[in-house]
Amino acid sequence: MTRIEKSYKFFSANGFKFLIFELIIVFLGVYGAFLFQSYSESKKLESEKEKIMIGLKADLEYFRIFFPGFASSMNTNISKWDELLTEQKYEDFSSWRFIQPQYDYTVVEYALNVGAELIDFEMNSLLSQLYTELEKLRQAEELITLTAQNYKAVPANVEQTSEIQMAHQNNLLNLKRLRDRAEDRVKIMGRVASLSEENLKLVNAEFSLQQLREVELLLIKKRGASATEQEKQFYLNILGQYFPNLTKEEIKEALE
Repeated sequence: MTRIEKSYKFFSANGFKFLIFELIIVFLGVYGAFLFQSYSESKKLESEKEKIMIGLKADLEYFRIFFPGFASSMNTNISKWDELLTEQKYEDFSSWRFIQPQYDYTVVEYALNVGAELIDFEMNSLLSQLYTELEKLRQAEELITLTAQNYKAVPANVEQTSEIQMAHQNNLLNLKRLRDRAEDRVKIMGRVASLSEENLKLVNAEFSLQQLREVELLLIKKRGASATEQEKQFYLNILGQYFPNLTKEEIKEALE
């Protein structure tokens, strides 16, 4: 038997085995590439989700910590205006203005536009409610600003002409409108603080306890970096109730 005949006989007997072997190699190569790509995509999504959660936590903590104080301050003004209106009096309210945007909630907007692999249905639903209230807040503050611009300055001891009397009546009416929009603002801020609390339960659940501590300390450090000594003392007195995982000493050190 010649060499050519021997080779032909060998490959005829083993060719199918070589084909199967080559197909296995190709399959393993393709599957390996697929696994690597899936791993890379998974790590990318994981990193993106972490950034979103940290951003959301920063926004939500701000709303739940500071909005009750803003609302309380506004309520003080409402009480004063109620007393004036009862006596058919008013004060100069022309300085009330809210330059928009007053509050940064870009992360909330961003989170509402990402896929379900990053923000699940429950969190998306709560964030949607929060976003709606924040938009209502913007509108309420814009109306307060517009109403304040309608104030008419009336000189003291001026003759009570019909024009002056009309100015007085307009000021009383606009103070009532300002007071009502201010009350809207107070109620909306209360709802925003409450919804932020609910959203934070879901956001905090995305972190391990150690990660949560690290994120909270980072947020406090950022707040303390631009704070005055008086503000730092204020933060030190209130932040413990919002961050139970941190000791007062850890909060104080982060603020310094």
